[in-house]
Amino acid sequence: MELLQLQLDIKNKLVHRYVHFGDHSFFHYSFRNKDDLVKRYNELTERTFPRKALANHIREYMSKFSMTKQIESNLQKLENENSVVVIGGQQAGLLTGPLYSIHKMISIVLLAKQQETFLQQPVVPVFWVAGEDHDIQEVNHVFKLEKQRLVKSIFPQKLPSEKRMISRIEFDKDQMESWYKKIIASFGETEHTKGILQFLYGCLSKSHTYTEFFVSIVNELFKNYGLLLIDSAHPDLRKIESTYFQLMIEYGEQITDRLLSKQEELLAQGFSKTIETKSSSLQLFHEEREERTLLQYDPGKNLIIGRNIAFTKSDLVKAARENPEKFSNNVVTRPIMQEFLFPTIAFVAGPGEIAYWAELKSCFELFGLKIPPVFPRINISFLERNIESDINDLHLSIKNILLNGTEPEKQKTFKSLQNNQIETQLEISRQVIREQYDKLANTIITYDKGLEKIIQKNAQFVLSQLEFLKNKTDETIIKKHELLLAKFDRINEFLHPFDGLQERCWNVFYFLNQHGLDFIDRLLELPFTCNGNHYLVKL
Repeated sequence: MELLQLQLDIKNKLVHRYVHFGDHSFFHYSFRNKDDLVKRYNELTERTFPRKALANHIREYMSKFSMTKQIESNLQKLENENSVVVIGGQQAGLLTGPLYSIHKMISIVLLAKQQETFLQQPVVPVFWVAGEDHDIQEVNHVFKLEKQRLVKSIFPQKLPSEKRMISRIEFDKDQMESWYKKIIASFGETEHTKGILQFLYGCLSKSHTYTEFFVSIVNELFKNYGLLLIDSAHPDLRKIESTYFQLMIEYGEQITDRLLSKQEELLAQGFSKTIETKSSSLQLFHEEREERTLLQYDPGKNLIIGRNIAFTKSDLVKAARENPEKFSNNVVTRPIMQEFLFPTIAFVAGPGEIAYWAELKSCFELFGLKIPPVFPRINISFLERNIESDINDLHLSIKNILLNGTEPEKQKTFKSLQNNQIETQLEISRQVIREQYDKLANTIITYDKGLEKIIQKNAQFVLSQLEFLKNKTDETIIKKHELLLAKFDRINEFLHPFDGLQERCWNVFYFLNQHGLDFIDRLLELPFTCNGNHYLVKL
């Protein structure tokens, strides 16, 4: 493997300034400033966290998957009052979802190792699985290959509720096995395929829900690196969070007020807002009949309203104390909950997360907390040899491909292949036809104005025949230069699918199938850093 670094522009202006220019005015720390990391560590040592309860919960949760000495070692580290964590998270996508989930895990593992060396203190990698999320459309699919094109393959399952937490959704194992076999088959038969299918069957055997299947796979891929996995929807975790839910309920209106105020500040400075919220939102979900409902505050009635239920604030606090498993965080309160639970030296974030965390500074301060140092996750594009060969043949720029795809260059090439004489003659013919019909129209409408529309329609028909001829000549060019033009399409599908980066569509099992189950191990040997640059890995 060969590693190259590129600096790509980020569309969100605030995120671009934060990542590439170090503007951390909407955060409490700069991820580039080592003094800030030392300051943060010292501040964390003065706080208390439910370390023992968390370690026991994670140990019990992960024990049904694969426990290793590295995992146990990090659980013991977590109990150590001097330890801190590097944390990040994602939804529980099938077969781990898009590549960026894997990139985030790699980021967490490597950053924890780097921070431990820098601080000379124990640093634990933690991955927060967003099992409380209820958007099934985000996790129920993988892109497979059909005729060298990416096609979305959705796992077919009817659900009794559209807002059930992902961690509550079970599936038929035989149906899941049949589905993922088709995915792997689309990637092609290789020397690794049989091992991949055995690997997945082993993970499936330990799983009943989307989240368990996700955790089982991830744990097998990262178990030798001690990555701790936590399901945000687990009832036993909710018991640990109960006190913090009560506190968030007490301050619910103020959380929203501060969020809206910070968003106004961002808008006044020319930035866009990311989080959509109502002024009445309590920023917490309550589970009712197995569905998540966002709680809303009604000041007129002095009640907090769910879908089929209403609470006084004191009743809601009592419910959070007695039945915390019914509560869950939303995008606003989840970061705060993580800050209550874990001594976080670094939060690993994608571009979207950086954007919305910038809106939460005042919300953290409401509870006497600070946003932890936010590190941009590692961004990776993998480059296979056949794709690299195509790029070299066409003399294309990798950076330009990642930003804009190959379509602009393909159109330039196609235009250069067209017969200029034919194009010129076609344009002359169009002008002549328009002029002749204009003259004809001027003559005919002196006899009958009602014929004007018929003349226009007839002119369009004749012009359409010229377009038909043009399209036929284009088809001839495409057929004649099919191999050349196909190279542009192959490159684009691999590095810029659906007008975005590879990591947003491609799945890790394509690469595991091509390069073996030790693919992740080999990646973790590369000198990545969470510096905001884009990495190109030549395979």
